[in-house]
Amino acid sequence: MHLNVERARQIMDETGLDGLVAATPTNIYYLSDYYGPMLLMSHNYTMYAVYPRAEDALAALVMPAAGAYHLEHIPSWMPNLVGFTFRVKPGAGTPRDYDSTVEEYVDPDEPSEPRSGPDVPPMPYPSRGEEFFVDRDRQLKARYDSMRGRLEPTALYALRRALREAGLEKGRLGFDDPRVLGWLQTVGMKDLSGIDALNIFKRIRMVKTEEEIALLKIAGHNTEAALNDVIDAMEPGVELASLHETFAIAAAKRGSQAEWIVANLRGLATGAIEPNEIMKLDAVSSYRQYRGDVGRSVICGTPTDEMLRRSAAVTRGLQVAYENIRPGVPMKDIATLARETVQAEGFPGFVIAAPHSVGLEHTDHPTSIGPEMPGEHDIVFEENMVFTLDMPYHEFGWGTTHVEDMVIVRRDGCEPITSLDTALRIKPL
Repeated sequence: MHLNVERARQIMDETGLDGLVAATPTNIYYLSDYYGPMLLMSHNYTMYAVYPRAEDALAALVMPAAGAYHLEHIPSWMPNLVGFTFRVKPGAGTPRDYDSTVEEYVDPDEPSEPRSGPDVPPMPYPSRGEEFFVDRDRQLKARYDSMRGRLEPTALYALRRALREAGLEKGRLGFDDPRVLGWLQTVGMKDLSGIDALNIFKRIRMVKTEEEIALLKIAGHNTEAALNDVIDAMEPGVELASLHETFAIAAAKRGSQAEWIVANLRGLATGAIEPNEIMKLDAVSSYRQYRGDVGRSVICGTPTDEMLRRSAAVTRGLQVAYENIRPGVPMKDIATLARETVQAEGFPGFVIAAPHSVGLEHTDHPTSIGPEMPGEHDIVFEENMVFTLDMPYHEFGWGTTHVEDMVIVRRDGCEPITSLDTALRIKPL
């Protein structure tokens, strides 16, 4: 299970919430462990996840009934599967518009509200007869039969059913998309209340379970290895744009997916690698949606003494920062310490040290939204947080550098995920 149950309950208690409702792919995955095609295709608002605060209430995954077979290979721990279907028997009615699958059944006893008919199957596949079934047929039919007679006509009505079955129809809920609350109220849930919980989800996700840390270790290792392949391929004349393909192939070979790589020379990601020019590489790939994030500085040619001195100063600043990180220490204090150490080590112009939590998102901690000003959230390092400390630098007339590694906050200090090899990478001509 990805969900940090203890932390989720603690934060729900602090914020007075009876449950959480996830509508975004990241949080649906976090709550339910499920990440399937409807999320990958960006078919938003066709899936939801409901996590009640009460330990005996039914957590629920809402999904299209037709896609329930994905749960056989991407299972969810949630005990309540609530499906919906738009399908009707062929010829049963005239579609409202161009889509032949959206005509709903109308209950004669409640004509004002759409229903899925009690006999509507999750998918109208023909059957040759159970005497021809093999084990896979029986397995799939059992999955579909578990929803028969309980189907709703849309995802929103299915979410309403899930909330009712969890005893949350009068609850105070946290929504990662607050529009969902208004939609639920339009379908009769007038006693439901809630708040915008986008950053509440991020607060919960900021502290990782050991299962998540295991995934992040793979993500980090794969990202660094793929980035090393990129560095191996670098030489003067190689187009910067081509490094994206190199990184993508290198990540895929290791079972990860490239998200991006910033290959930057003198502040720009255009053109080709030039000899004796210091460069920035900042790479992110994902493994089962968990991000790996690693940065390195590279030169093809001969570095100047100033380049070497500045690189050593940045490495020293990171070392001092890691030595001082403990649970409860504010991120802003470590940012200041790292920056001031680099300056004291002979790099007086260094200006940015930026720690951030890493997880299902590149920046996996609360951030300022809406009218909030930057710095609204006083974030401290917490035990089992995974973070990087970004150390980017650009100077007109000199060049661009960057380093960062993935690190776990433990009770007594820091545990690195990636190598912490932040020395300037030198590729002789």
